[in-house]
Amino acid sequence: MAWNHAAETTFGYEAKAVLGQPIESLRLCGGDECLLTPMLAPNVPLPESGAPMEAMMRARDGRVLDGEIVFHAVVLREREAVIVHVRDVTLERASVRARAESEARFRAFFEYAGIAIHVLSFDGIILEANPASQELLGYSPSEVVGRSAVSLSPEEDIEAARELGHDLRTGKRDSVTIERRFFHKEGHVVWGQLTVSRVTHGGDSRMIGMIQDITERKRMEGQLLKQAFQDDLTGLANRVLFRDRLRHALERRNRSNTRVAVILLDLDGFKRVNDSLGHAVGDELLQIVGRRIASTVRSGETVARLGGDEFSVVIESIEQGDDPEVLAERLLMLLRMPMRIGGREVVVGVSIGIAIADLLDDEETVLRNADTAMYAAKSSGKACVRRFDPTMHRDAMEWLELESDLRMGVDRHEFFLEFQPLMRIESGRVKGFEALIRWQHPKRGCITPGLFVPIAEETGMIVPLGRWVLMEACMQAARWTHYAAEPPSVSVNVAAKQLDGDSLMDDTRAALQVSGLDPSRLILEITESDVMRTPELALEKLNALKALGIKLAIDDFGTGYSSLSNLQFFPVDELKIDRSFVSRIEDGDREAAFVRTIVSLAKSMGIEVVAEGIEEVGQQQFLHSIGCDFGQGYLYSRSLPAGDVEAFVKQSKQVLPMLSSAGKKFA
Repeated sequence: MAWNHAAETTFGYEAKAVLGQPIESLRLCGGDECLLTPMLAPNVPLPESGAPMEAMMRARDGRVLDGEIVFHAVVLREREAVIVHVRDVTLERASVRARAESEARFRAFFEYAGIAIHVLSFDGIILEANPASQELLGYSPSEVVGRSAVSLSPEEDIEAARELGHDLRTGKRDSVTIERRFFHKEGHVVWGQLTVSRVTHGGDSRMIGMIQDITERKRMEGQLLKQAFQDDLTGLANRVLFRDRLRHALERRNRSNTRVAVILLDLDGFKRVNDSLGHAVGDELLQIVGRRIASTVRSGETVARLGGDEFSVVIESIEQGDDPEVLAERLLMLLRMPMRIGGREVVVGVSIGIAIADLLDDEETVLRNADTAMYAAKSSGKACVRRFDPTMHRDAMEWLELESDLRMGVDRHEFFLEFQPLMRIESGRVKGFEALIRWQHPKRGCITPGLFVPIAEETGMIVPLGRWVLMEACMQAARWTHYAAEPPSVSVNVAAKQLDGDSLMDDTRAALQVSGLDPSRLILEITESDVMRTPELALEKLNALKALGIKLAIDDFGTGYSSLSNLQFFPVDELKIDRSFVSRIEDGDREAAFVRTIVSLAKSMGIEVVAEGIEEVGQQQFLHSIGCDFGQGYLYSRSLPAGDVEAFVKQSKQVLPMLSSAGKKFA
């Protein structure tokens, strides 16, 4: 028996420990028997020479090894002998088993995975596709095998991933992950997160592409993106996207030497619509406004709803200096047109501010300037357009100071009333007086209503201020009872916020009760535009006020969108023709015909007519000739302190003979 060095290494026994020992001691087992045992049995042929046999071997240290045994029958020294060639194949067989197990695991994963898997060649041809691929894309494995993987996606998605694919094929990367759209067999598109890796599969290098369905995630991302940059109600850009677009427009301006402008629009009277008709009507109104603005601007320009009833437009590449003004005037005209909502005709005004960016202006500066211009438009009487100029900053600061002083002025009782006479044109007698508020500022002196009333309306201070005017006017009028056989009436202007609010009825009732004034001597004046914005609700409130026994007048008639035919539905006692029409009576036949028509139709409906702003004798004579009932203006008198009312009433019989000189005095 011989024992070589390799045997010592494999089994861990030295030759001297083995030689002379029974052959079974080698413990080469195939199943339950020692493979060497048959050699010892008499008359048993040896195994076929050179045929390999598998065996389990146990080393000296107890390790069990996988072996491959080959018997070789030889003749040595004229005696038959057997050479047993034993090879340790433990690692080799472990590797085979590992490959088999790996292949089994891959097959199980490939067949039963919940995500689509494609085995690809390095030139992008699909070699295999699992069942989940059909669930995702609709194509059976046989329909995609042999196709190029790029044929399943839009070209623009493929183009974006070409560089990554090149890195993968050349070995610069072992794996890449991208998001890509895929065509579904039924025609729609699905989103997938594609991970492609280099692997060794079946002994060959391949690419494995795994596609996870992210369509729902992409849909949600789209919704979040929409919410982040789009106004939910109108579908326009929101404030975030607007600022981003403005910033990029300013950057492009610096590169291309073009001009950028911002138009800022704020609806006048929207809160009244929202509060009186409800949020559903208010929302629909905003949607209509958004569509009207978007339909007016050029394609590519950004239209945004910044919040509430505020909209804005970014204008790039201004070709003419007056381009923003031209667009703003078109928007002003378009948005003043009535809107039909839920069977109602709703009218709102709009105040528009324009800012053209200077070379160094950033987005904050441009927006601030547009906002300043818009508030200048509001303070100018609303429903107009103003372009920013630096003096507006000064005006804005003055506005803030007056707002602060206004709040303190109410508490300090700095306000008082004057009374503008309303004359009977035919007889020259006093018909009544219109109460006009005045502010005696401790430092600025007497501030005109044109300055502080817009601030009061904007801040809501007009409601408590209007309540005070109503009470004070009724208290003063109650003292006029003995001035004439027919005591003068008193007219009080009602602001939009008073009409919109819930306290006007209570305030009127309280003023009548506290003063003791006969309700028939109180006339509440409401502007035409305030009535016609929400006619149904205005009618309800006017009827309730009328039930108190007071009279109602429509002020500034002709400046809004109402018509005389609409007035027949309202409990109106007086119609006041706006001074802008009276002042043009002598300018031509057209203006005179317009006033004549108003007077004629109003009187046919039993509505008395008051002409405002009479300053010339000719105006008074024309109005008298067409049957206008009452007149008001500097021709008769300026507004009077409360203490001068009695004297004016007593001398009113002499007014007509003095018209000629009075006209010169007050013109």
